[in-house]
Amino acid sequence: MKARYAIKIAAGAILAAAGIFLPFLIDGIEALSSILVTIGLVTIAVVVMRYWRFRDELESDERTKKLGAYGLSYSWLLTLIFLAILFWVDYLGLLALPVGGVLLVTILLMALSARIFQWYFFRRGDVA
Repeated sequence: MKARYAIKIAAGAILAAAGIFLPFLIDGIEALSSILVTIGLVTIAVVVMRYWRFRDELESDERTKKLGAYGLSYSWLLTLIFLAILFWVDYLGLLALPVGGVLLVTILLMALSARIFQWYFFRRGDVA
């Protein structure tokens, strides 16, 4: 295993362990504790999956960086259009928009559309 994978797994384990032991040291910090445990476990899972997928191969090259950048650009443009539509919906009074809901939908749209565009471009092989 490459050293960078081991370091990332160790960092995730330290975050998870800190999240587990923090409530025993400080009262009223359960929310932060659960966040630390979640971040640590997700970090470990992502690193293990990347190691399992790539092993000693290159994780990225010029083509994958280009395809990833195009996927993120398309996601950004889609999110910008979505926010413009939300602005006009709110401005015209067509729908009452709670701030928390708008933020949640926007974050989910950005993350999911980025992965979908990247997946599509990687399957296609190019962005022409």
